[in-house]
Amino acid sequence: MPRRAAARDPFYLAVFAEELVRAPAKRAAIERLCTRCHAPAGSEELAIEGQHLGFDDLTAGSSPAAILGRGGVTCSLCHQIDPANLGDERSFSGNFTVGYQRTIYRPYRDPTSDPMQLIVNFRPTFGAHMTSAELCATCHTVIVPGPYGDVVEQGTYLEWRASAFAADRTCQSCHVPTVDEAGRGITTPVAGFPAGLRPRSPVGRHTFVGANAYMLELMADAIDWVGAGIPAAELHSAARSLSHLAGAATLAVERIAGDAFTVRVDNLTGHKLPTGYPSRRMWLHVEVDVAGSTIFESGRVDDVGRLVDSAGQVLPLQPHRDEISAADEVQVWEARLVDGAGEPTHRAMDARRYGKDDRILPAGFAPSAIDRARIEPIAVIADSSFVGGSDTVTFRVPGLATGAIVRAALMYQTLAPETVDAIAATPTPAGVRFVELARAKKQAPIAIVRATATL
Repeated sequence: MPRRAAARDPFYLAVFAEELVRAPAKRAAIERLCTRCHAPAGSEELAIEGQHLGFDDLTAGSSPAAILGRGGVTCSLCHQIDPANLGDERSFSGNFTVGYQRTIYRPYRDPTSDPMQLIVNFRPTFGAHMTSAELCATCHTVIVPGPYGDVVEQGTYLEWRASAFAADRTCQSCHVPTVDEAGRGITTPVAGFPAGLRPRSPVGRHTFVGANAYMLELMADAIDWVGAGIPAAELHSAARSLSHLAGAATLAVERIAGDAFTVRVDNLTGHKLPTGYPSRRMWLHVEVDVAGSTIFESGRVDDVGRLVDSAGQVLPLQPHRDEISAADEVQVWEARLVDGAGEPTHRAMDARRYGKDDRILPAGFAPSAIDRARIEPIAVIADSSFVGGSDTVTFRVPGLATGAIVRAALMYQTLAPETVDAIAATPTPAGVRFVELARAKKQAPIAIVRATATL
């Protein structure tokens, strides 16, 4: 998603508004936490004065801080983050530090500083931390102080830190790539003014591509409501997200003894799959054909994206599954928050813990003692094939004859339709608008990768 759309994301605003309605006594704390990473420039502007950016500022404010906030994650904010404390506990949940010496950090030594100092009074300065994962950690490790203790709302940096990727690849390696779309290294001046600047290499493309293709499409269809001055073509960059997703995993189907076969999913990313806000999920859609007829199917969805059985009945929430033998059994990889009563919730501020977290681990997953309790998988203890980098699911299908064709797809959704329904239950203005947009733009699940095998 474009960084400048972060404060206008209708899903974010809907959940933000609901948190405020459900916990009015905690309004100031919720606003500080929820604006710090989605509207960091506006948040920092008011923090200087000991104040904070509020929900009303974002949606209707006219102050300089409100206008800055609606600009989302700005270039100048990220490039002013000081290296102090990056990567440790004090920097998480948006607790980055911005210096007030009008320093702009960049990953190049010996910058040409006169033009920027003359025009906007910022001093370009070399900062090695601009290409470090610890910079990203400030807003991609979010720990929420809930009513029952701290909950890791998202731990993407912690997941990366526990992976084999931490040895030689940072977040920027994938999300700010230094090659063009043809895979060629980028060498170019980093500014068009003044003329004659020497080329730099490597230069990162600030694409920040992730998995949120659906929200981009939803916002592009509601550009007047979003009101960001963002060209619709930029929001229609969902195709880039789809391309990025296609490189996230591989599938392999293998016949084993008797009436069984396995589907193995390998996670090619440096974090859990899926990662980020715990509304996202993946599952296996598997069909088995014998002599031209489908004899088995698991992972079907209806026309609004809900998982259903062979009769079209909506399925209940699924436990982690190592073995599947019926159409009403689906392996869904997800992080599911639960409240104090053990019931599922989409609200991080109301969560007690994770009731399930079987998202596929990154390769080499070996968290430190302090991180283990925060990011360890939950409810997968009996599954010996759930390991760092992959998970293997066994399917048992009576009548599985030689020559049967198995079609498998790893499917992905940004948010389950049930989450939209849950937001509708608390009808704030932001929630009502989001639900209208989401129901008008039905979310077709995305096939990350497909595999076909003849057994």
